[in-house]
Amino acid sequence: MATSLPDTVPFIEAAVQADPELLQVKSPFSLSARLQRLVYEPFRAAASRASLAKLFRSTPYLIIIDGLDECDDKEGVQEFITTTLKFFKKHPSIPLRILITSRVEQHIHSCLAADSGVILKDLADHCSRDDIVEFMRVVFEAETRINPVIQAYVRENGSWPSHTDSERLVDHIGGSFIFGSTLFRFIFQGSGSPDDHSTPLDRFPLALTIDPGLDGLYSATLARSERIPHFSDIISTIVLLERPLSISGIAELLDIRAHEVVCVLVDLQAIIQVPGTDDVPVTFYHTSLRDFLTNEGRSGRFFVRPTFHMRLCTLCAACRLKTYRRTPKVKPQRRRFTAAVHYSFDLGESTHWDLAERAGAEAVPELYKLIQLRRNILEVLPVHERGCELHWLGCEIKLLFDHSKSVSDIEEAISVLREALDLLPNPHPDRHWSLYNLGCALESLFDHSEWVSHIEEAISVHREALDLRPNPHPDRHRSLYYLGLAFYSHFMKTGSIGHFDEAVSLSREALTHDLDIPSSRSNTLVWLIAYLIPRYTKTQSTGDLDDAIMYTHELVVEHFLEGHERRGWALDNLRSQLQLRFDATGKQDDLDEILKLEEEITELGLVALPSSFPARLTHRVDDYFMHAYHEDA
Repeated sequence: MATSLPDTVPFIEAAVQADPELLQVKSPFSLSARLQRLVYEPFRAAASRASLAKLFRSTPYLIIIDGLDECDDKEGVQEFITTTLKFFKKHPSIPLRILITSRVEQHIHSCLAADSGVILKDLADHCSRDDIVEFMRVVFEAETRINPVIQAYVRENGSWPSHTDSERLVDHIGGSFIFGSTLFRFIFQGSGSPDDHSTPLDRFPLALTIDPGLDGLYSATLARSERIPHFSDIISTIVLLERPLSISGIAELLDIRAHEVVCVLVDLQAIIQVPGTDDVPVTFYHTSLRDFLTNEGRSGRFFVRPTFHMRLCTLCAACRLKTYRRTPKVKPQRRRFTAAVHYSFDLGESTHWDLAERAGAEAVPELYKLIQLRRNILEVLPVHERGCELHWLGCEIKLLFDHSKSVSDIEEAISVLREALDLLPNPHPDRHWSLYNLGCALESLFDHSEWVSHIEEAISVHREALDLRPNPHPDRHRSLYYLGLAFYSHFMKTGSIGHFDEAVSLSREALTHDLDIPSSRSNTLVWLIAYLIPRYTKTQSTGDLDDAIMYTHELVVEHFLEGHERRGWALDNLRSQLQLRFDATGKQDDLDEILKLEEEITELGLVALPSSFPARLTHRVDDYFMHAYHEDA
């Protein structure tokens, strides 16, 4: 934008000079704030200048975003769309247009389809056959010029392929450029194996038999290597790595030989870009292969399980342990790190742990390995690095408790986290995480012991963590959320309405931080509603009931749309809340809406509380959120 509209430069520079952290990779500012400060506000300020206002009267400024579906950060995509739509609603006459191209993905389509200011166009309605024909002509002519086998065939038999075969191939491609390019690569490159002596002439008729859906092509190609040793580990690693590695990097991380990686990949070159040199990373030709491999319904036996994130945590820990053992108790020299070691130190835990935590019981055997590796690392680690390593160990043992429910596990986790906290004094940048995780562990212990001292300590450490996450810290909403839960747990044990009021207050503030992250906001709304309804039953405050209805209505209209697993559950609760208000006020509008809701609920049936809720609190939401509307029930 600064290049094409120099008038925006002073406004962008002013924003950066005021807050240099806007440009940091791990910025404390949300994506929404950065979009507003660096893009939309500078554009709006520049567009109001006389020099541009005249230009934009006839031609608005256009920003094109191609392939939005290829961004893996789904919440970030939704935040971008939500922020953009809010900007246009606030400034409807702004001379700016945004063109987004994307496959139909639920998290994208649901955000765009709900806004009347968005024009949706299905490109499937526009035939691209002529473009495919031209694409094919250019590729085949280029290959013919350099392939002596094709040249000899043409001299003897005339053009290749024949017009009929060309038409059949174009029909088979069906307008998909990615499928077409993959088929052309198969025809002219084959499997890439030294044992493959077929020619493009041999492979052309085979290309016509490949499933026109990419799933069939991917399955058929992957099947060539699936029986080779380490196939699953190699493919899973390539799929889930945050930053791609070379062949030797993959081999080092998996603790196998480089030639074993090559052996698996050599027959997959139609779909995986295998470099000729070892300093170039292994990548996919198209992100649709990653989508295929991470969708069990599509990929079947080739499915890359989320539990492999835990395996990657283990592999990275093993790689770090080897590095520390070369120079025990001494900080290793990063300039000597290989790419795999760099990845293990920089991205190992931070990238894969959050996803590994959600992997379920299937990942527990790997978790045991990870914990033992962490203990081994602590034996050879430089003293000044023990705090962070103990913090990770505490988190891992806490996760083990979530599966084992062994009191000794949660007590050890708390002990380790306390030791880590002592080694991470303020202003250590990781102290807030140590406090946060210690607070969560203490809440888990309270759920088992029900000792008030445990929940009071949890509240104390969560408060300190919150103080270290001032607005606009990106993790402040986490502390607000879990501190609110701690106060709620205290109320459930002691009946102190003051603690209940604190939970409500904290959840309301959390909402102000969740505005641009739909899934985070919906979770906070659910819990805030769960707090408001029982408080209403105690105090009969109509404000609490009105707010609960407003928030539940938002869930139904903006978050739990048609087809969402929680929609029936939210509709049923909105109906119950409206019934409460109708009983109290007799408002006809509430009764009319109740009748409409009952029609949709009858079609859907009741939906149980989703499994994604924290198991330790599910019964509390059941008791209050589902049944506490009627005190005599």
